[in-house]
Amino acid sequence: MATVAAQLPSGYYRDLNEYIAALEQAGKLQRVSRPIDKDTQMHPLVRLQFRGLEEKDRKAWLFENITDAKGRPYDMPLVLCAMAGSSDIYALGLQCTVEEIPRRWEHAQANPIAPKLVDSGPVHEQILRGDDLRERCLSRLPIPISTPGFDNAPYTTASHWVSKDPDTGLHNVGNYRGMVKSEQRIGVYPASPGWGMRRHIELWRERGHARMPAAIVIGVPPAVSYTAVTRLPNDVCEYDVAGGLAGHALELVRCVSHDLLVPAQAQIVVEGFVPTDLQEMEGPFGEFPGYMAARDYSWFMEVTAITMRKQPIYQAFLSQFPPSESSKIRGIGWEAACFDYLKDGGFDNVLEVHYPEASGSFGVCLVRIRRQNDDDGQRVLDHLAKKFVGKVAVVVDEDVDIHDPGAIYWALSYAMQPHRDVRVVDIPLMPLDPSIAPPGANRGLTGEKPRMSGLLIDATRDWPYPPVSLPRQAFMEDAVQLWQELGLPELKLRTPWYGYNLGHWSAEETEEADLAVRGDYYLTGEKQAGQRRKLS
Repeated sequence: MATVAAQLPSGYYRDLNEYIAALEQAGKLQRVSRPIDKDTQMHPLVRLQFRGLEEKDRKAWLFENITDAKGRPYDMPLVLCAMAGSSDIYALGLQCTVEEIPRRWEHAQANPIAPKLVDSGPVHEQILRGDDLRERCLSRLPIPISTPGFDNAPYTTASHWVSKDPDTGLHNVGNYRGMVKSEQRIGVYPASPGWGMRRHIELWRERGHARMPAAIVIGVPPAVSYTAVTRLPNDVCEYDVAGGLAGHALELVRCVSHDLLVPAQAQIVVEGFVPTDLQEMEGPFGEFPGYMAARDYSWFMEVTAITMRKQPIYQAFLSQFPPSESSKIRGIGWEAACFDYLKDGGFDNVLEVHYPEASGSFGVCLVRIRRQNDDDGQRVLDHLAKKFVGKVAVVVDEDVDIHDPGAIYWALSYAMQPHRDVRVVDIPLMPLDPSIAPPGANRGLTGEKPRMSGLLIDATRDWPYPPVSLPRQAFMEDAVQLWQELGLPELKLRTPWYGYNLGHWSAEETEEADLAVRGDYYLTGEKQAGQRRKLS
């Protein structure tokens, strides 16, 4: 039985081992030492916490005794939900509070730290190639089946695929699933046209190259995973932003099969080449929109080497139906990247961005703004539609809590009119969305791209409104104090929890309200008696 010893970090996480130790010290790690079948038991077991626990109670899971469906044991442990089982776990990965995450991302993108090349690192403690991988290659790794009963193979999930631009040499690190097809062949599904690895494959083919070097990095410090799953501009290197998040330059080593650079502190690297002019059927796989992703033609990599530590830890993400680790890790990163995207677009009045976990952290984008001009809501939506809209984008006023569905329903109900404030526009394609085309139809990997549309909703108030119909703040604060004195259950107050002025309220109305709480409301009645009018 493999075990992982505690190795606490100093200053930053040098590797996954240190981070796992920090998770355990924080009470966020569940160890499982009994035998667990990676193909039928592992993911169903961990899935239960996303269907039956509050987010704060979710943990990372470390499996130390792994077998497969044929009873074959593995000599390495596996960690699942370690990067984003919850917001608290994500924050632990950045060594900050949940509230500080947006500022950490903003600082990292404004202050990237370039990596440094080193001669060697732990990921090269074992180098397997040639005859070493002839009979047993990918089956050395405990790659689990994520959706038992529906997935058609084990898939890598926390697999950070490294590729580079053939012209500039700029590296991209993107997180894509990898379907195990044979001992030496693994599929890849870079779904989004014009982005990341898919763009690199197309560039290598356009330059006349029959194959492109690629590498799959598994088991890294959190900052690398957080950047790999976040859509950054094509001219930005994820290694630089990861350095900014971690607060130090990442150490990179050169692969043994080609000249790609990979993290020296990684647990495992699978190297190979991707044919640029060949595709084969890939999928189905349970994906983050909450449905099985349909089979389609996609690319694959022919494995040439595996390098790893002497005692590596395999890492996987839990994806599939939201909420999941996949929706959490993507949502937090996308919120930060979208916030910066809007700021860079000149929208200094944007206060917050939120992708709800239940939408797979893609389908719904919520933005809270402090409106300065009448058309601010519409202009924010126009900018979002170019890149970050998801399927539905809603912009609300600053007093609306975008983390509270009830507050969003309130804004949709009474701060907008559909004929005036709602538009349908074309948006960038996301092929994993099962609503874009029926099964078997073109989903955009080859040929003409199907159309994908987004709904833009400006739910900001178009003019001054009367006050929110709740008691004024002072009265509600007194009520909270009384509640506590009575020893009643702990309150989790949702915004708004007291009334406030939204611009359409006169001095006379304020005076009458003050008279009422002093018990002098008859004075108002007398005044109104003197203001009677006779109906004709």
